[in-house]
Amino acid sequence: MRDLLAEAETRLSRCLVERVVIGVAYTAVLLSDGRLGLAATPREEGCRVHPKAGELAGTEAVELARGLLSPDPLDSVLGLATVNAAFSGEGEPSPDPVEAMEVEQRDVVGVVGYIGPLVESLQGRARKVLVFERDLSRPGVLPDWAVELELPRCDVVFITGTAFANKTVGRLLGLCRGRVAVIGPSTPMWEGLLVRGIHWLFGARSQDPGAVLRVVAEGGGTRALYRHGLVKVALGGENRRH
Repeated sequence: MRDLLAEAETRLSRCLVERVVIGVAYTAVLLSDGRLGLAATPREEGCRVHPKAGELAGTEAVELARGLLSPDPLDSVLGLATVNAAFSGEGEPSPDPVEAMEVEQRDVVGVVGYIGPLVESLQGRARKVLVFERDLSRPGVLPDWAVELELPRCDVVFITGTAFANKTVGRLLGLCRGRVAVIGPSTPMWEGLLVRGIHWLFGARSQDPGAVLRVVAEGGGTRALYRHGLVKVALGGENRRH
């Protein structure tokens, strides 16, 4: 996390925050140079007031990015969105994540954080799919604490990018024994993560910041973002099995 932030800080020097939008599903940070980053808004924090509301625009981007290390969930999400803005130009058009991760019928696949389209894509393509989620109202999911028991036996693991905001990414990577990908619009697209036990980064880039900000402000989720200005990008592949 500290290495990620340090690299982001070098890319954010002299940048100011142009606009911040905290939506019910995503938080967006637009920089003064036009770069935009996203991070998923925690459900329990989406309706909480921010003590510096009305003062965030115009602050130094580095200052907002440092919130990534904060114990405050909302500051951490704002930090991740700012960090993601720093890396917004990285990545190539994304391949299919299931194919890129070489998922086979014999594999046990873990998904940390419910990602509907990914879970649907994995059905029938793996021996077993284990989904770990804090929201146990979703059918067929395991509680998030079950990662301690189950992740070590997974051949492939997909981790939501929100793990960087909630500070669980280090523990999750330590539990993994198989191939690992981080996925979703909250994913930091920093190549340096690929030497830290991660094989693929599947993130997103904004082609139309105005449209993305509008979707976030109107309470839109992932599907709406990809219909209005967001495209999927990826980094990785060098460390795949042969």
